[in-house]
Amino acid sequence: MAEKEFVHLIKPVSPEKAPEGLYSEPRYWMESKDMEGFNAQFSYGFVKKPEVFHPLKGALVHPYDELLVFEGTEFGNILHLGAEVSIELGEEREEHVFSEPSVVLIPKGLQHGPVNVRKVDRPIAHYTIGLGPAYQAETIPDKPGTSRTTGTEYSHLIKKMMTYADEESDPARGTGPVSVIGSDGVMRPADMGVGPGNGDQVVWLYGKDLEGFEVNFTWGFYSRCGKWHRGGEGHVHPEAEILCFLPLDPEKPDYLGAELELGMGKEYERHIFNTPTIGICPAGFPHLPLITRWADTPYAFIVVCLSGEHASPWVEA
Repeated sequence: MAEKEFVHLIKPVSPEKAPEGLYSEPRYWMESKDMEGFNAQFSYGFVKKPEVFHPLKGALVHPYDELLVFEGTEFGNILHLGAEVSIELGEEREEHVFSEPSVVLIPKGLQHGPVNVRKVDRPIAHYTIGLGPAYQAETIPDKPGTSRTTGTEYSHLIKKMMTYADEESDPARGTGPVSVIGSDGVMRPADMGVGPGNGDQVVWLYGKDLEGFEVNFTWGFYSRCGKWHRGGEGHVHPEAEILCFLPLDPEKPDYLGAELELGMGKEYERHIFNTPTIGICPAGFPHLPLITRWADTPYAFIVVCLSGEHASPWVEA
């Protein structure tokens, strides 16, 4: 049987060693070269105990914007982190502490780190999005005689992981109406009729929520079978995006616990996978339908799109 045309856009992933000095545990790590030119980096892993990372020592400066995301893994309770986390920002080493699911925005050139997970009631998921094609960092060593400070100069760079409602409809939120978003800032698309296989609980942040960063991204818990969207067969985006199907169980990092079918290209070439996988959708590339064929356990799904907005028009038949 001939190889499918778009098999190169479906990437199985496994934990591997991150760049030296960043993390103590292996994690999923992909750069542009690993994602068919998708102009960003993406990493994903778990934190199971109190520890310090990003970096293990000192601080970092990147020549691109970066997002550090901290999420809970308790299925059905997407707004619960189950940990206490601190991070130092700026040359002042201004310390910020949070205990809710959050994204820390790191504008290019801003000194940051380390991250200190002080307390862990249950394992958390931590993923990063670097808005540059390859990992680059200047390491700033600790300076003798200096210490962390308190303050609010960088408070605006810590954002809660929730969906912030607009006054206008947004197609990215399922069928369009803002009523898809609950009063708690959580979308429940499977319950709102978007599609039976869609998310149990999802949060989605856009550039306007992220200090103007040119990215929008999601975090969601998924457990149900069926087609994800009741709309047309496929849609496109003006900018490139990745679709990340990842485990929620830190003890089984290679186990997705579900099988999915994804259509790729104008002919909706079908691809089936049941291990952790990243699907790559170049700008203007038709994709979908997406169908969950079976699900033995809940899994995480993350969209990363390289635009502050998320246009997704259906492909006309």
